[in-house]
Amino acid sequence: MARILVVEDEAIVAMGIKHKLETMGHEVVDTVSTGKDAIRASKIHEPDLVLMDIVLKGEMDGIEAARKIRDRFNIPIIYLTAYADEEMLTRAKVTEPYGYIVKPFKSSELNANIEMAIYRHRAAMREKEMMKKQIISDFYKFIINAMPSAEADEDAIRKLLSAIFRERITEELAPGFEAHMEEYSDEDSLEAYLAWVADIFENFTVRVGFLEDDENVYVEFENCPWLEDARKNPGFCLNCEGILRLSFGWSKLPGDFEVMDRIVNGGERCLFRFGVK
Repeated sequence: MARILVVEDEAIVAMGIKHKLETMGHEVVDTVSTGKDAIRASKIHEPDLVLMDIVLKGEMDGIEAARKIRDRFNIPIIYLTAYADEEMLTRAKVTEPYGYIVKPFKSSELNANIEMAIYRHRAAMREKEMMKKQIISDFYKFIINAMPSAEADEDAIRKLLSAIFRERITEELAPGFEAHMEEYSDEDSLEAYLAWVADIFENFTVRVGFLEDDENVYVEFENCPWLEDARKNPGFCLNCEGILRLSFGWSKLPGDFEVMDRIVNGGERCLFRFGVK
């Protein structure tokens, strides 16, 4: 049984899909008719899967809503649509859906797609967790091995580590960053950049929080997997700072970057500011 969110702007069709799903034994957590409501319901209900009609009324179609749900909540999407033209299919593929069903469809077809989507998503999550553990282990070893001798002064340590991190960060992250940003329009550049930041640090099991005012976006690391080491070793904080500083430059967003607080300097958490003018 899966907990499913149905996004369909035709009320009668939505009721029919809900009935089919419940007959199969699934739980329908909600039915909504707009992209904005789909994003809101995904946050509230945290469903196992979203059945998304591509053509929705309002400013946001199903493809755009699916992209936001994928980036923010990592929930698998299956598209439902009465249309299957090439242009729409190309746009839909970019959001990496777990299925694409053309209406009208049979209950057996729908159920098979749901079961396969949930299986594939859970398998991907297990693989991602294994990759995270390896990344954390490799990162820890890299930091320790990169540290200069204990006799070096703090400025020497900062300069050496900054140069090392700049080279490695650029080599490993810049290509993926460019590919990620190409999926978004210029109007969505800030949202796209923040989504990338959240995803990159999630790989290190770092929870990232964002706060905004009229001129700034504040990025707070809500936890640190290497807390005790970071208090003693500047390398951990310098690497995370380097990722933000360099990537903000890559984004070409207007404004400036500022380090406001860091664990290595005695802070309780790491806090950064993007001044978006």
